[in-house]
Amino acid sequence: MFKSLRRKFITTAVLSVTVVIVLMAGTLNFINYYKIGQRVDATLYEAANSSTLTAVFSEDGDDLVITKNASSATTYNGFSVVKVNSEGKVIRSYRDDSLLENHESVQKLTNAAVERPYNNGYVGSYRFLKVKTSVGDLILFLNIQRELDSYHSFVRNTVIISTIVILSVFVLIVLMSKKVILPIQQGYQKQKQFITDASHELKTPLAIIRSNTDVLELENGDSKWTKNIQNQVDRLTSLVNSLVVFSRMEEKDNVEKIKFNLSECLKTRIEDFEELANFQKKHFITDIDNDVHYSGEQQAIVQLMDILLENSIKYAPKDTQINVSLKKNRRHATLKVSNVANVKKGDLRKVFDRFYRLDESRNSNIKGYGIGLSMAQVIAEKHKETIKAYAPEDGIFKIEVRFTLDEHK
Repeated sequence: MFKSLRRKFITTAVLSVTVVIVLMAGTLNFINYYKIGQRVDATLYEAANSSTLTAVFSEDGDDLVITKNASSATTYNGFSVVKVNSEGKVIRSYRDDSLLENHESVQKLTNAAVERPYNNGYVGSYRFLKVKTSVGDLILFLNIQRELDSYHSFVRNTVIISTIVILSVFVLIVLMSKKVILPIQQGYQKQKQFITDASHELKTPLAIIRSNTDVLELENGDSKWTKNIQNQVDRLTSLVNSLVVFSRMEEKDNVEKIKFNLSECLKTRIEDFEELANFQKKHFITDIDNDVHYSGEQQAIVQLMDILLENSIKYAPKDTQINVSLKKNRRHATLKVSNVANVKKGDLRKVFDRFYRLDESRNSNIKGYGIGLSMAQVIAEKHKETIKAYAPEDGIFKIEVRFTLDEHK
């Protein structure tokens, strides 16, 4: 139990730290990337507004190689400008011949920029800007390979540092996890010890009360007082036994699994409860697939079935039906038990809380302590299965257990 709790604590803590670090690293990298684009765009806008650039493109002519320009863009290698027509064809270009060797390479780069739906963006290692000027449509290109290399280096460094931090935190959490869960473990041990001690202490006086009541009945005959005493003794004895069984069930870490026929077990348990249901004017409606095999602790699964069936009989009104189904769906089998009850549509997970009972059962003569469904949940969890309680509609209480079948487990 505590090994599982420790694993969950380690997983949750490491996952939380990982999410925070990844978000921080991702945010830093995004801001860095955004600022690169923002900084380069400012340079391109400056170049686009250059009077020298406007003067150069005011006349048509052959492609020229730009070696110097009044704009600060010329401090970068790979600054080029093209003038295009409405079809995106290059009319004239000024280029850095260290990267764009001829007109064809300029046209190819221009085509890629024209296809982009935005006025600015990236084409390979180039940042481009589309502008409309008095001399026509211009596209400015700036090679920012150095900036991108620097950005990629920053990304690699943040990934390496983040990984080191996450691994360090993981090791630290693993080392500290025992101390963290120690108070919980001690509290649980004290609670278990209390239940064990209390059960032993209660059994003796309960046995004495029962024996004294039997003596009174032998001497004075039965009476409603002695019957009430016997009933309350039986209730307390049942509660003590349930608490002990519940404590032992929670303590178990491993389940001894055997393969058995889940369908036949369920049918047998329904047959055993059918007489009790009929006596209370309630009847079962079943829909059970044949030959559903499952690997688990058979006795515990049977106990889970008993809890669900007994619970449905206990709380279903007279002259109503109890629906029980077991349906196989390739990888899983789903057990559903539903009955009429005074509940509102929605999630009813609270019924699995220890000693929790619905208001209608607290205000009625229905016997119970609110332990049964808690025990059913423990059994399901020990088998790593899911159990849920809900009302699909007003007035219908349903419990659903989902089993992972053996061949896929």
